[in-house]
Amino acid sequence: MTAAAPPLAEGAAGTGAVPEPGSSGFSPWFTPLRIALIVWTAMSVVAVIAQWHAIQILELSDTDDAMRMAQVRDLLAGQGWWDLTQYRVNPAGGGVLMHWSRIVDAPIALGIWLLKPLLGQALAEQVVMTVWPPLLGAALSVACALGYRNLPDKRIAYVAPLYLVTAGFIVVQLRPLRVDHHGWQIFLAMLILWQALRPASRQAGLIAGACGAALLAISIEGLPVVALFAGLCALRWALHARADDRTRLTGYMAGLAGGALFFQFLTRGPMGLAGRWCDSLSAPYLGAFAVAAVAVLAIAAVDPARRWVRFAALGGAGVLAAAALVAIEPLCAAGPFATLDPIVVHYWYRNVLEGQPVWASPPHTIFFVVVPWAVGLIGSLLAWRAGKADEDRRAWTTVIVALAGASALSLLVLRSAGTAHLFAIPGSAWLGLRGWLRARQIAALLPRVIASALAALTLPMLGSLAVAGLAGLVFPAVKADPRAVDASVAKRTCVDPSTIAALNHMPKATLLTPIDLGAPLIFWTHHAMVATPHHRNKEAMADTLRVFTGDPAKAEALVRKQQASLIVYCAGANDFTRYRREAKQGLAAQLYAGKAPGWLEPVAMPAGSSLAVWRVKPAS
Repeated sequence: MTAAAPPLAEGAAGTGAVPEPGSSGFSPWFTPLRIALIVWTAMSVVAVIAQWHAIQILELSDTDDAMRMAQVRDLLAGQGWWDLTQYRVNPAGGGVLMHWSRIVDAPIALGIWLLKPLLGQALAEQVVMTVWPPLLGAALSVACALGYRNLPDKRIAYVAPLYLVTAGFIVVQLRPLRVDHHGWQIFLAMLILWQALRPASRQAGLIAGACGAALLAISIEGLPVVALFAGLCALRWALHARADDRTRLTGYMAGLAGGALFFQFLTRGPMGLAGRWCDSLSAPYLGAFAVAAVAVLAIAAVDPARRWVRFAALGGAGVLAAAALVAIEPLCAAGPFATLDPIVVHYWYRNVLEGQPVWASPPHTIFFVVVPWAVGLIGSLLAWRAGKADEDRRAWTTVIVALAGASALSLLVLRSAGTAHLFAIPGSAWLGLRGWLRARQIAALLPRVIASALAALTLPMLGSLAVAGLAGLVFPAVKADPRAVDASVAKRTCVDPSTIAALNHMPKATLLTPIDLGAPLIFWTHHAMVATPHHRNKEAMADTLRVFTGDPAKAEALVRKQQASLIVYCAGANDFTRYRREAKQGLAAQLYAGKAPGWLEPVAMPAGSSLAVWRVKPAS
């Protein structure tokens, strides 16, 4: 890899000998745990320095980070632990019940609560938002090192942290100020894989199932990953009828069903057990897991001797679980976004690229998604082929199945790329180690340098840059468009200190804004918003879009229906620009052209402010 790689033990370096895969080949002081902490700490220091300006002004790069902090603030201000309603969003409708979990809120709120007496609220928030995501990343780095040491090639655990910090889709979710739940999803997925790589036992199954339940409590997006490992456990027992595989499977299902019930009650209370939501853990999923667990435990108790009977019985358990899900809430069969208004789908949902298939992204991005897991898959397959014992191949089979499933998911949902790249680390590291150690045996300088460089290309970021660069030479459309790089958050949202101060000097009001501006203003001001980019508020989101893209004369009735007294927008923001360009006679286009309808009057803002504010005149 690079000069930063830990030194090989004496006798492994400079002799041309390649250490055996079963031994580490590294100096005894450099344990996987120490390397993980050293590498991640160094990367985190660099990240803090690079983002120091954003940290100083709390320039949040994602609307979900802003809304997460609003949820944490409400909790610290006395809102009930089980009450996840955002009362400042859609106040005319009584607020919005968020689909997020207190698991993510808890460490952030605890850190702020502890530091507030010493630093004050504002500085405590700044410190916790800076420190907490890298701390979660450190836990992930340790989990990688400890989990991947269960692989046949022990050296992988030593270099895994280096591959982790060069995986952009992972690091971006654990950088300072990134306080939303995506880092948690990657961390819990690693804990599940860690247990899957351990020798089969009931304990390994229980822990993995409980981690899967926590993942689902945080976000139902984790369901494919949880189902993937359940399927792997079931497949192993169905194929080989080993007693330890059977106990792992029953432990996994018991941990999943019991853990889901526990985390749901812990974070949402009795209402969480009875609610029927398709976009978060709730009664339909709890029922499905309970049915699946009971069925699997019954099948395991019978312990069918014939393979086809095991397959049929476990397949039947899966069908029963799916039937229970749909029976409790039929809408869940269509997915969590099926009930969105078409106007919300068009102007908002289809433009949230992280939730779309990878081919909806710019061509340049596709290489950064596909190359890391493709390299990892090739390395994993070669490692499986090179396995000397059945247990070696069994471990690599686990990695291959996990990686193949996560990679397929990343093609359908871009935000899943982080998990796919996490599961690609073992195969990439195996390939990189083989290439690096072979390169060290080359006597001639130039060939040795070239071979070493090729080995370094197994690192996710370097490999992606190289392939994307080469593709850009052949296909110009693949090159990254410099104009597509986002400007600073302040420029994209027109949120700057003087503008925020002016808004906060105004009496508390309900603001109607473009969808993406709502969450930042919830974070920075005391005002309420008609809508933010959160899909449970679908009716208010639809009304907001109809106001900006529809007939200005008809928009007045919708504005008054939502009890909004101010219309606020940033003329250069992506969503507002889309509104005015696609609906040339709509309110957004009219306001941009300086043709405000008679029911609006301008509100003066500080000199230089790009945020436009219009007051809704009292009804005639």
